[in-house]
Amino acid sequence: MTTKQEEHQIKKRALIELSKTAKMIQLTDPDERNINSILIEEFYMDDKNQEFYTFHDWIKKGKKVKKGEKAFLVWGRKRKNTQDQPTAEPKNADEKEFSFYPMCYLFSNAQVENRNVKN
Repeated sequence: MTTKQEEHQIKKRALIELSKTAKMIQLTDPDERNINSILIEEFYMDDKNQEFYTFHDWIKKGKKVKKGEKAFLVWGRKRKNTQDQPTAEPKNADEKEFSFYPMCYLFSNAQVENRNVKN
């Protein structure tokens, strides 16, 4: 059984790997999209997943995330304060490159419903 911290690290490593692929796309991208835009548009967006917002943004829109839905991961804003530094030392260059970026959890339009709907 994995702890929440181990689970977080597994998710972060997976996001780093996907981001490396997104960086390769970014090098040849004429639109000069950022990594998060590439992650969403190239890997997450499909016929049913078209809009992506945070949990709290969906609430503001009068929606709720359906129980059991798993988030799409992107990068949050870079941490500036040294107090916000990650507690675990990065294990490799890839982890070091992304160590000041927290993960951000997004949900798509296919994962939400109106707030007044009862299960």
